[in-house]
Amino acid sequence: MEQFLINKSNVLIVDDELGPRESLRMILKPSFNVYTAEDGRCALEVIKKIPIDLVTLDLKMPGIPGEEVLKQIKNLDPTIEVVIITGYGTLQSAVEAIKYKVFDYILKPFNVADILSIVKRCIKRREMSSMIKDVLLEVEKDPKSPLKIHEQIAHFLDQLDDFYYPLKGESYLEFVRVLASTLEGKDLYTAGHSERVSYYSSLIADGLGLTKTQKENLQISAYLHDIGKVGITNDSIYKDGPLDEEEWAAMREHPIKGVNIVAPLRLPYEVLGGIKHHHERPDGMGYPEGLSGKEIPLFARIIAIADAYDAMIVGRPYKPALSEDEAMLELKRSSVSQFDKELVDIFLKEMKKK
Repeated sequence: MEQFLINKSNVLIVDDELGPRESLRMILKPSFNVYTAEDGRCALEVIKKIPIDLVTLDLKMPGIPGEEVLKQIKNLDPTIEVVIITGYGTLQSAVEAIKYKVFDYILKPFNVADILSIVKRCIKRREMSSMIKDVLLEVEKDPKSPLKIHEQIAHFLDQLDDFYYPLKGESYLEFVRVLASTLEGKDLYTAGHSERVSYYSSLIADGLGLTKTQKENLQISAYLHDIGKVGITNDSIYKDGPLDEEEWAAMREHPIKGVNIVAPLRLPYEVLGGIKHHHERPDGMGYPEGLSGKEIPLFARIIAIADAYDAMIVGRPYKPALSEDEAMLELKRSSVSQFDKELVDIFLKEMKKK
């Protein structure tokens, strides 16, 4: 009888074929508590009884289809990470995988070293997300103290950076991705916002021909651009009507508060510039410093376009969503005064390509 250790993560392998199921079990057994299920029904029963951290899921199985099993897993516990491992990949299943935020999508036959690396990275991401959520729960105990919220988040980042330092490139990008996703996860309108802003920003980066390092730094800046809002109540952010003077003053402080929060991470200057100045405008009417034209850092000018576009097509409680064509037209109309015209043109060109 197998012994399962408390300090090991629990992994569930779901595959109707004995060969791949046992191969995966033997690969993962030294590092994790491994459970197996031969179909979707059995998998869901295991999840109801055992706190599973990660599921490796085959898509083509008898009984409940893999895509439906994925939906039910996320309904039971949206924090469970899922890695799709299938010999029958399709565009539709890939789209479903993206929709339900699977960690990775792998085609059989898989490489042993690759699958072990992916599962370990996935578990590390889950641990990181859990740490962030614990801090946020502590923060929420005193929601009327924005200063305390910012101090606690900054202190947490300082501790986390000491633990993971030095994080570079993709590992740093993965960390800020988890951080942004966790901060946004509770709200319908912000969920996935930073992820999408990062994606739209990367399109402009492609059009500009930025280097790999510049692109990674831009993505980090985009993921963290709104982190300063953690100290602003949702009542203000999603108010159904105009903000009063006090609320607007608090809102205008979020870029500077964001820079203060991430200070322990020792991020590059251009990353901080994107966070601090993404609400500046070419006509000098933005905030926090009223910069104009090319005084505004490049990353900030890029993020401003991506941020505005996403806000327009997703909508807000006080403003209905626009169609993609309407949002693009609005960006073009606001070029020069609110957005960098050259970057808007690049964004629209890249969007048409995609």
